[in-house]
Amino acid sequence: MNTAVTVSHHGAVALVSLNLPEKRNSLIPELYRRLADELESLQDNEQVRVIVLSGGQHFCAGGPLDGLDTRPMAMRKDMRCGHRVIRAIVNGRVPVIAAVQGAAFGAGLSLAAACDFVVADADSRFGAVFGKVGVMPDWGALWTLPQRIGLPRTRQLVMFQQILGGEEAAQIGLVDFLVDAGKALETALQRAQQLASSAPGPLSAAKSLLGRHPLSLETLLDWEADTQALLIGSEDFLEGRDAFFQKRAGVFRGL
Repeated sequence: MNTAVTVSHHGAVALVSLNLPEKRNSLIPELYRRLADELESLQDNEQVRVIVLSGGQHFCAGGPLDGLDTRPMAMRKDMRCGHRVIRAIVNGRVPVIAAVQGAAFGAGLSLAAACDFVVADADSRFGAVFGKVGVMPDWGALWTLPQRIGLPRTRQLVMFQQILGGEEAAQIGLVDFLVDAGKALETALQRAQQLASSAPGPLSAAKSLLGRHPLSLETLLDWEADTQALLIGSEDFLEGRDAFFQKRAGVFRGL
């Protein structure tokens, strides 16, 4: 099971691949524990500026129904480990892009919704089908989905247990970039390279603040004043300013 999650590097972009195709990347403990470790490590790696999360032909079929340890304390422990994954994505330093092909069901939907951007192909399917097996949405879905699609849409999705195709998911904002079948990973990597060419400090700052919403205007303005002052004192700001006046692309080093 040590290959349940693989990591490859494409310059400053890290590609994290769920690699249990025979199980449609079902979130068995071996997978989500490794995923938590890898995401936390990458978020701490200053050479990484963007993470792409992919599942191959099927993004993630959600949690398995067989072999579960249903004792409350055991389940709570497993849930806490899954929450490490969501925290690493939402609270982490660098943006995360989900490349979705095939199914993103249950906690697989939650995993995609936690990412900063979702690229999905036309054949993808999304389903919050928790209620069909007698459980509530988990892996942060009741926080991330309202952030993406609003409360009314979230209610419809989770209470009626709707299954959405890629086009419908894009129409409600669950998917940011809808692409032709088979092109999700390619497009996600292209988008990641675009982000990786930007100054990482402002990206991280914007990601952090957006992840704190909703918050008061006064809190936002105080945080903005402190952070902007630090960014303007950075070498990346000097490089960006010089590049602007010299009409060239900036070369940012994260300093």
